[in-house]
Amino acid sequence: MALINKNDIETLLNVQNNTQNALCISIYIPTHRAGKETLNGQDHILFKNKIREARNLLQRHDVPEAEIEEYMKPAEELLNDNNFWRHQAEGLAVFITKGYSAHYTLPITMPDVVYVLDQFYITPMLPILSQNGRFFILCLYREKIGFFEATIEKIRPIDISSFVPESMNESLKFDVKGNDQDFNTSRTTVNGTNILGNPSGFSKGDQQHDRVREFLNDVDNSLQKILHDAHEPLVLAGIDHYCAIYRKTSNYKNIVPENVPVDENADLINIKNIHEKALEIVKPMMQQSHTESLTRYQNVAGTGATSEDIATVAAEAVHGRVDTLFIAPSEPVWGSYNAKSATAEIHSEYQRGDDDLINLAATKTLAQGGKVFVSSYNGLAESSNGGASVKALFRY
Repeated sequence: MALINKNDIETLLNVQNNTQNALCISIYIPTHRAGKETLNGQDHILFKNKIREARNLLQRHDVPEAEIEEYMKPAEELLNDNNFWRHQAEGLAVFITKGYSAHYTLPITMPDVVYVLDQFYITPMLPILSQNGRFFILCLYREKIGFFEATIEKIRPIDISSFVPESMNESLKFDVKGNDQDFNTSRTTVNGTNILGNPSGFSKGDQQHDRVREFLNDVDNSLQKILHDAHEPLVLAGIDHYCAIYRKTSNYKNIVPENVPVDENADLINIKNIHEKALEIVKPMMQQSHTESLTRYQNVAGTGATSEDIATVAAEAVHGRVDTLFIAPSEPVWGSYNAKSATAEIHSEYQRGDDDLINLAATKTLAQGGKVFVSSYNGLAESSNGGASVKALFRY
């Protein structure tokens, strides 16, 4: 299960920029985890309709039928993967161009849309990629190591079983005796090193601490396979002792200071409860970050360090000048960027080669390390004089 992140946006940008004479197909649909919609194949049927719509759009671009078949082959393969449709979340995004395809299951509901453009269209995913979009939860239980992707409204488990041991008990050979725990004296392997139980000169308490630290360090290294250089907050849930060890040894840069204390017997499978407790920690942080960024914008508004003109914002984003971007949901603003004049212009309706300038501004801002806030997401909204759909704070 792939997690969409900034690296993926950079990949999409590189693919579209390096693929000559090719169109980029972006398909979004809302999906369902379970229920009658899943049983009735509603998501599968909707995706089939989106494939048909994409084919029609390719025909409007005068693409020969043989090329259309080649374009749509990855989508058809996904359509026919019955197992894939049994494991959906709230939304699905699919990106296809010549020689490339990628898809992502998403923790928020997606619109029912298809775009066939010269660029990939990522605007519907901005609520996830924005500063106030999502966070992660790592549950450090003896009986179960769990990793979750979460937003204000939703939480979903991420399968990490292929590269992280399922439990500490399994990996470290805990003996559980009532409410106490001890190590047995069997040989176990951590990071390829054989460790004997209770070696001479070490107390069982020392041994437990060292082995737990090794195990949690292994978990942290393994999680980098999916986190990469993600910036989203990571909330730890578990016994204080385990969380403290993980926080001290982890390489992840944005572990929140406060962890979610748990009763392992009561909370082991209560994902909803863990989500609610994590929100109590994370939501104020998101609101504070948004408020501070908006205050910075307002303090210099009208001095030339900001803009609410989408053509100006899009051009400055291409130049790498946008530090913080605020976006309010709107219809696409079609236009184009002229590299020779280093300016962008708005078109009253779509023209071949156009990009949604909001999409352009957001992708360039994210790819170059800027912050993006979606104003109507997670209950974080700012006033907008004149109803501008974007606000940008420039770096210089």
